[in-house]
Amino acid sequence: MPIEIDEVLRRSDQGKTEPYICRGSDNKIYFVKGKSAGYDSLVKEWVAGQLGRRLGLPIPRFSIVVVPRELYEAGRSGALSGLGFGSLFGSENVENANEISFVNVEKAPAELKRDIAAFDWWIKNGDRTLTDAGGNPNILWLEATRRLFVIDHNLAFDEEVTLTSQLECHIFRKSLAEICDDAGLRDHYNTRFDNALLDLPRILGDIPERWHYVDDACTVDINLSLDRVDNLLKRHRVPAFWERT
Repeated sequence: MPIEIDEVLRRSDQGKTEPYICRGSDNKIYFVKGKSAGYDSLVKEWVAGQLGRRLGLPIPRFSIVVVPRELYEAGRSGALSGLGFGSLFGSENVENANEISFVNVEKAPAELKRDIAAFDWWIKNGDRTLTDAGGNPNILWLEATRRLFVIDHNLAFDEEVTLTSQLECHIFRKSLAEICDDAGLRDHYNTRFDNALLDLPRILGDIPERWHYVDDACTVDINLSLDRVDNLLKRHRVPAFWERT
């Protein structure tokens, strides 16, 4: 059952998509991405998030949320101009979490770091970077419990991302290198990717029809082919997937 948005609290100043911070009908707080984020980014969030959850990654609960048209219309000429209405993407707020810092990277479990590094290379997500000079990790950190949460996949399925670029810039690039150099780990992740892909038809089928179009009249397709996504996610079946150049 989709969660209806009852109230828009404000717009976040964090992240390129500047999601709207909203209260849902379940009284929980959600970061909602809609019209201004681009409907192709909602598709990316949905597909990547669903696959990530199937791999066991700590991704905050997310769902398709519904913004009533009357709520949007009340503020479309002002603060809500970039929100849109109908089915949008909502990610549940993680209380007391902050963006992970460079000093906390070593505190994360080694296996989890490998999982995240492998996942981001699989989905071609180059938007999880961090070095001692800074970056954009898109990982939340709860210091009290030393838990991390993986967020923001709106730039996944990027054809420009390469294994070389991930090994140079990814926050867990050392973990990715470990996988590349270990045949057992490579086989481990290839099997997990194949298992996750068993649900891909269902994941793609659950995408709201509206998200396939740029405009409200639903006449212009988004610049993201689901066939391309499908082919991209099967790259791991070729040995060169893990080969450094």
